[in-house]
Amino acid sequence: MLENSKDLLNIVIAFCVLWLTIFICWVIYYFAMILKRVYQVMETFTKTLEAIREFFEKTKEKVANFGTTLAAAVEIGKKVSEYVSEKKAKKAAGKKKNEA
Repeated sequence: MLENSKDLLNIVIAFCVLWLTIFICWVIYYFAMILKRVYQVMETFTKTLEAIREFFEKTKEKVANFGTTLAAAVEIGKKVSEYVSEKKAKKAAGKKKNEA
């Protein structure tokens, strides 16, 4: 089977190539698993950022709506206070007229 040292060298080289191939396959597999985990982490990160962005957009809309509602409430308050002031002024004018 082994006639000379070249045959032994070829067997050793074949064995080394086999182990090198197994090692390269192992490295490729783990590199693929690392890339898969990175993709999952990035996907989760993207979803989290999207949720944060939506939260701030909704908060901004609510604050804007609250500002509009508050402005309307202040305007109504001004009109009510003017109406009350007018009524008090008329009432005071009526009392002065009755006393005189």
